Amino acid sequence: MTRPTHIPDPAQVTDTEPLVTMPPSVLRAAVAYLLGLLTVFAAYECSSSMRSALPASIGELPLGVAWFAATGAVVASLYGIFVHNQQWRASYNYWHYCRPLFGAVTGSMGALFYLVLLRVGSKTPVTVDPATFYAVAFVFGFADKSFLSMLTNVVRVVIKPGNKGAR
Repeated sequence: MTRPTHIPDPAQVTDTEPLVTMPPSVLRAAVAYLLGLLTVFAAYECSSSMRSALPASIGELPLGVAWFAATGAVVASLYGIFVHNQQWRASYNYWHYCRPLFGAVTGSMGALFYLVLLRVGSKTPVTVDPATFYAVAFVFGFADKSFLSMLTNVVRVVIKPGNKGAR
C-alpha cells in the first residue's frame, strides 16, 4: 500500500467518516495557541532583555518569520473551526493540535524559498526586508496546502522520474 506524498484536500476526501460536532478541546487548543503567540509577541516587544538575548535572524531570515508563520497557521485553524464546527471530521483533530508547529515549518521554508527565488531572479544583491518575509511566512503558514503543492512541483521539476520506457 502506498501512502500519498501530500495531504489530501478535505473537499476531495471520499471516505465514509461520519461528520460530528467539533470537540471543544480543539477550539480551546487553538485559542491557547493564539494567546500564547500574542503573549510571546508582547514579551518580545516590551522586554529589551528578551530582544537582546535572542538573535535578530536565523541565517538570513528575520527571527520573527517563524512567529508569523505559526500565527498564520493558527488563524487558518480558527477559520476551519468557525466554518466546520458542526460538520467535523474527527480525523482532523490531531491536525489542529499540531497546526502551529506545522505552519511554523511551512511558513519559514516558504519564506526561505522566496529569498532563494529573489536571489535567482536578481542581478544585484537582495536586501532582506523583514516585513516582506513576515508576510510571506504568514501566508505560507496559513496556506500550507499551497506550500505543499509548490514543494511537490519543485520536486517534480528538480527530481524528474526517469523515463521507464527508454533504454
